Amino acid sequence: MKQREFNFPGFILQDQQLQEYTLIEIERLLKENGKSLADFAGMPKPNPSVLKEISNTVLRQELNYDTEKEAIEHESLFSTMNEDQKTLFFVYGGGGTGKTFLYRTIIAKLRSVGKVVIPVASAGIAALLLPGGRTDHSRFKLPINLTDQTVCEITPSSMLASLLSKTDLIIWDEPPMAHRQAFETLDRTLRDLQSLQDPSAANKPFGGKTVVLGGDFGQILPVIPLGSRQDIVKASISKSYLWPFAEVYTLTINMRLRQADKDFAEWILKVGNGTAPTVRTEGRSHEDGEPVIIGDEFMLPRSDHLHKSISDAAYPDFVKNYLNRTYLPERAILAPTNASAHEINSYLLSKVPSLEREFLSSDSVAFESTPEDDWTNNYTQEYLYSLEFPGLPPHKLSEGWFSSYDAA
Repeated sequence: MKQREFNFPGFILQDQQLQEYTLIEIERLLKENGKSLADFAGMPKPNPSVLKEISNTVLRQELNYDTEKEAIEHESLFSTMNEDQKTLFFVYGGGGTGKTFLYRTIIAKLRSVGKVVIPVASAGIAALLLPGGRTDHSRFKLPINLTDQTVCEITPSSMLASLLSKTDLIIWDEPPMAHRQAFETLDRTLRDLQSLQDPSAANKPFGGKTVVLGGDFGQILPVIPLGSRQDIVKASISKSYLWPFAEVYTLTINMRLRQADKDFAEWILKVGNGTAPTVRTEGRSHEDGEPVIIGDEFMLPRSDHLHKSISDAAYPDFVKNYLNRTYLPERAILAPTNASAHEINSYLLSKVPSLEREFLSSDSVAFESTPEDDWTNNYTQEYLYSLEFPGLPPHKLSEGWFSSYDAA
């Protein structure tokens, strides 16, 4: 059991190793109480290298997975990945083509054989879809302001540096959303860290680590404030010095859509690829291209009641089903502007047969301009009752100290 917990395969409890394990357990218990074996004269000390390996909570967190549960036999998915050849891969595919499934399969397979995989994503929602996923800034300590010279805030002696040195694979989801300088910052950091043990790593992409990137360039690209189209393209990963090292694989079959939606999916791909039919307007120039023709089969019938047409299409029998918990999460209306979203929301709320109530949220506490003798209005009654004072029973709070607040 301890071999699995500490990821220490040679941990056979012979006499010398049993003593080592006992010292480690004692040290761990003492550390929890602010002490150490070093505080007691004459006491033997555990092996520093073994103790450092076990105390690396970041590494133990990445190794603490149920490998038997996650083991998946799909050898064909890894035929292009040679363990002895560290390479950069890019998996290109639109939404629904199975990128997330591929990531999860690779992660489960490698972790089932004791490998260390670090899954990250450029967006928080995408990170939640990966087992143990984190955002790139959170995991790699990327600086907020990226430049062509920045490096990650990782010191060679840190636990995160130790984790990266033992990492077998890095998976980065939605890389088209991130600025190319984010990848270049990680590249410089890994080259510096890996070159401490292997000088040749300084000349390898990402220090010789295997990195799998995956996304769709037809979706959101890096956001450049007040940037032109050229500035956005220049900030993309495809314009990085790392891109020539990438081996690109393409996923084309949409596994998420039903048969009835495939025509729409194919039309969306044509729009993204620039091959969809367009309207050539004479006498007018369009910097971003010509307007795209939308087929009648993808449009709602024309109506004088637009809000009703949209709501009926997305939420049929809304009044009968608005209290159904499975009805609302399965439907959504994507509005191009906040004003349109507000209009549609107001229309749907007007159909609910009850009084409308507005609930406001707050993420901080602010003092109001109240008289000095009326300070209790700054706090809710529930908060005041939750306070505890030595020597004063909780039920005395409402009888004594806060009686003026109750009367108010």
